[in-house]
Amino acid sequence: MPLTRRTFSPGTPSSYGDQGQVLLGSIHTLEAAHRQYLYGLSLVVRGLESRKADIAVDKFRRDLHAVIGNSMSQALMESLRAVLGRLMREVLGMQARPSSGRSWETALQGDGQAAAAAEAARQELLQMVETLHKVGLAGERFQVLFAELMDATMAEHIKTSFAGAWAQSKADGRRDAPRSSLTSRAAKLSTPSRCIAALSDWVENRYSRLAVEVFARLDSGEIAWGDVEKWKEIAVGRLAVMRIHELFDIVLQWPESRGALDDLRMAITTPQRRLQLTDTFSAALQKRLLHPGRSTLDILRVYISMIRTFHALDHSKVLLDRVVHSLQLYLCQRDDAIPIVVTGLLSSPEDVDTAGKNKLVELAVLLNDPSQQRRPATDDEELDWDDMEWIPDPVDAGVNYKRPKSEDVIGTLINALGSQDIFIKEFQNIIAGRLLSTQTDFPQEIRVLNLLKKRFGENALQNCDVMIRDIQDSRRVDATITKNVRTGHIGGPPRRSKDLPSYHTKILSRLFWPGMDREHFILPRPVVEMQGRYDEEFERLKSSRKLTWLNNLGIATVNLELEDRTVEQECKTYEAVVIYAFQEDDADPGAPPVRRTVEQLEEMLQMDDDLIRSAIHFWLSHRVLRETEPGTFVVLEKLEDDVDRDASAAGPSDGDARAPPSGDFSPKKPALDAKEKEKRQVYWQFIVGMLTNSSPAMPLFQIAMMMKMLIADGFPWSNEELQEFLGEKIAEGELELAGGKYKLPKK
Repeated sequence: MPLTRRTFSPGTPSSYGDQGQVLLGSIHTLEAAHRQYLYGLSLVVRGLESRKADIAVDKFRRDLHAVIGNSMSQALMESLRAVLGRLMREVLGMQARPSSGRSWETALQGDGQAAAAAEAARQELLQMVETLHKVGLAGERFQVLFAELMDATMAEHIKTSFAGAWAQSKADGRRDAPRSSLTSRAAKLSTPSRCIAALSDWVENRYSRLAVEVFARLDSGEIAWGDVEKWKEIAVGRLAVMRIHELFDIVLQWPESRGALDDLRMAITTPQRRLQLTDTFSAALQKRLLHPGRSTLDILRVYISMIRTFHALDHSKVLLDRVVHSLQLYLCQRDDAIPIVVTGLLSSPEDVDTAGKNKLVELAVLLNDPSQQRRPATDDEELDWDDMEWIPDPVDAGVNYKRPKSEDVIGTLINALGSQDIFIKEFQNIIAGRLLSTQTDFPQEIRVLNLLKKRFGENALQNCDVMIRDIQDSRRVDATITKNVRTGHIGGPPRRSKDLPSYHTKILSRLFWPGMDREHFILPRPVVEMQGRYDEEFERLKSSRKLTWLNNLGIATVNLELEDRTVEQECKTYEAVVIYAFQEDDADPGAPPVRRTVEQLEEMLQMDDDLIRSAIHFWLSHRVLRETEPGTFVVLEKLEDDVDRDASAAGPSDGDARAPPSGDFSPKKPALDAKEKEKRQVYWQFIVGMLTNSSPAMPLFQIAMMMKMLIADGFPWSNEELQEFLGEKIAEGELELAGGKYKLPKK
């Protein structure tokens, strides 16, 4: 009988370590045993007939292989797993993801050196399988091990090669461009994605080839083409599961992640797989987005990306409707959601690179995108017979389902924010603030208003139409009245223009504008006189109407002539009234500078204490007023007076900048060190988060209570120290105080 010849050497000990030595030693031992057993058997069967001798030898070999196969130790199995796994990885081209400069096709094919190494590993692997088969180590346990390793290498290849690979190829990008072919959508849906095509090629030309060659050495029969197709289905299914778990990150990276949606679109075709997608995404949504640590602006941005991503994945919006319910409920609990959406709609698209971090400017960009315009003529039709790109409804669509024709991001977002009345009311409030600002033209506001009219109807937004018309009519009426007032057209002696302040108004129809708080305070005499003349002229033009002045909503431009400088500052009306109270008497030039306290100003102007303190903070921050003693203020005629006072108070060694004025006008404090500044910044971020996500306005005691609850290390400040800190933020314009409650200013 011919003896078995050793044809396999699993590398050097240094290449495979202890596992290679164990496997090599076992093979040598079994080869020697085979030689001895078969030599002895050949002597025994020498006297038998040739056919009987062959049968006896074959039966002995089978029994010997069965004994050897069932007697493999755990150490030998682990060694075989390690050596076989390494060779299989080399043969199957297992490698890290290619750099951005190389295509996936180039990475899978590899360069010449990698191909040569893979071919050498293939020959070594096949020789090892032949040797193992001859010595009895390629039995059922080996085949189970080989199947496990093949399964693991497929999963590893999918993870290392395609995880996070979401970029879209240029060819795919051209497919998403405006389509002129009537069959473009069908072609797109039937064409495999780049990753799926690469994975299918790998399964067919590498994975299946290795399986065919190994099973051929084991005499285990041929592998049918149906098995190859089944392996492709398994690989694509695993890619789909990985993409499902990546979907939340894909949404965050939209539109750069568009390529990953091609994989999902081709793989998510059954109701079970679609349900798995929505369940997994909903869980990720709850864990990573819907919690107090996320700002409303971030949540809305993710929602916009969700709308666009799911529309690209599934035009029917069935998948989006399944996952968005919890997000919509959560947004309804955020009081600032509607203001953020309205402010974003009213933003300028040019601000996307500048103000995009603080506003939802994406909505303004989408508003000017023609593809986002709703088409009622086709949206309401059951079936468009002229649509040559029609595809059937998804299998999991509801009974009353209607397929949308476009993304309609803005419409979907508006519908998610609650009832129509709430949204329209907030829109009126925000657009009222814009109309009352110094802005002169309102093209974006009118464009958004027309968009909402199409969605909610003309009657629902009638008030906004009247508001815009009021502002437009006010320009004409104000120009006429101002001209008549300055030329003395009313009667009586004409007045020179320099004796009258420049005064312009916006005349509002009371019944159509949102309710506005009216703060009472006494205006300067020239302004009161100008208002009286304005009243008379208005009643002459509009005999059936009468003006009610909202002085606290006005804006004033103040020109202050000081000894060493001239200050021109635009401010609120009450701030101008407070600084006017420091006006010196021209008849007595030798009189001392006017000094005022908060109590005196409150009595003189009949103004609320909060407004007075806010105005004094404003002028202190602009170095127009200075505090001579606690609670007493005087005009800062010369800047050097303030510098000299700081130097004398701080001492010759203090070169730091002076601290901002405190909330109760206490003496100035020395500059803060870096650690204290960092702590104050952390506290400020907590306060901003509370006023943004919890309640838009809070009194002092509530802010202090929540700070003590939220800060892990404890909140060491007293209410007085917190009030002082909040006063500094008011002076910096980052906070407002109205009615005893602090709130963030509207921007």
